[in-house]
Amino acid sequence: MISFTEFKNIDVEVKNAVISAFDYSIAYNREDSYILFLANGEYHSEFDGPNRRVNPYTIDNRLDIYKDESRFRFFIEFMRTYYSFPAGATRNDDNEYRITIEMMVYSHIWESKPFLKQLFKLSALCAKKGFIWNVSVPDMSKHEFIRNEIRSLFKESNLDLADIISKGFHTSLRNAFAHAEYSVDITNSRIVLDTYKPHLSWDIREISFDDWTKKFIYTALLAYHFENEKLKRRKSITKDFGKSEFLVIHPISKNKFTIREIICDQNQDSIYFKH
Repeated sequence: MISFTEFKNIDVEVKNAVISAFDYSIAYNREDSYILFLANGEYHSEFDGPNRRVNPYTIDNRLDIYKDESRFRFFIEFMRTYYSFPAGATRNDDNEYRITIEMMVYSHIWESKPFLKQLFKLSALCAKKGFIWNVSVPDMSKHEFIRNEIRSLFKESNLDLADIISKGFHTSLRNAFAHAEYSVDITNSRIVLDTYKPHLSWDIREISFDDWTKKFIYTALLAYHFENEKLKRRKSITKDFGKSEFLVIHPISKNKFTIREIICDQNQDSIYFKH
């Protein structure tokens, strides 16, 4: 269960943390690094090799967007259905059906390579590492990537987004839900995790419905506000910078690069190389 007041407070907390991270990323990086992040710059290994015909370093990458598109639409509709707090509602009561779907949504968010890739790129900008084209999200042990790569970089920059990740992500929950090794105990208002290993100090045996709901809300709102803030800033590039053309460093290979001009077409929501 979560009250309307708690939900709104978490919503403000997460939104402010996301906005602060975006503001920080542009304040401590070159203009072109920030623009490449909004332009969805990406390295495609499948285009690389001795006989390649195209540059594997592209911008306006739509493939990752398409991969998460249907899941994100479902997630938005789910939140509208169960967390809209109709007029007069002061809390969201526990519901086995809703909690079960939340587990799926939670797992999908923390397993999503496109989402984790973009979150890492923002964390790298905040750590003053510049724009990173090639980010490899591991197939296994994503918890190490989330904690030791993404969260640690936000923490290094003293950004609240590190705390938001800690409040939402827990390896035990992701593992149990992803492998369907849990049970929902309605009588005692808890979720029991069958993956529990007592010799691991960080592992948990169970989580109450109230604590679970907060974990889910922090995760869901992080995903929502991150995607929304990036889209909003992408659409306002021309207004924010007073121009629509930018010079960027464009790799040709791992050791070579060139300077190219990119154009931001706000009307078409498109970003492309000028030549």
